[in-house]
Amino acid sequence: MDILQERIGLEKKFYLLCEPLVQEAGYRLYDLEYVTGQKLLRLYIQDPRSGSALIEDCVKVDHALSEPFEKEEWIPAEITLEVSSPGVYRNISNLEHFKMSLGEMIAVVIIGQLSDEQTIGAPKGIKGEKKFRGKLIEVNHEDYVIEVKGFNLKLNYKQTKKVNLDPDLKSAHE
Repeated sequence: MDILQERIGLEKKFYLLCEPLVQEAGYRLYDLEYVTGQKLLRLYIQDPRSGSALIEDCVKVDHALSEPFEKEEWIPAEITLEVSSPGVYRNISNLEHFKMSLGEMIAVVIIGQLSDEQTIGAPKGIKGEKKFRGKLIEVNHEDYVIEVKGFNLKLNYKQTKKVNLDPDLKSAHE
């Protein structure tokens, strides 16, 4: 996972167009995904107060984007725009997402195996695992730490395949 990956091509142009318009409407652009083959643009927005978005919020942002989308000549005419909440199991894919998720329960899938150094003092069985669920307790530019079964596991972004919020885990431990 490259958390500092820059957007390129049409995805970057869409981001630069949409982010200020989403903010102007009173929301945060959590993420954006352009599926080239389907000419589909997905925007994931959040109300900064609630961290989520209601249908009314999505409609408001969709309407705010209508006119700019019609005016910009570089936007494919047959594009489909989807505006939604990032959801309770939202992807955590960049440093800002990680920082916003501090203290939250997350699910992580890694690439390869944990090193001996990473598992010193770990409970039995952790070393061979590829999936972890725990509380995100530390974040920086190179790695992050999750508490798994009372053990602080330090993971590098480069060994991380996928991370999502895992609210089910939170309710199971409360």
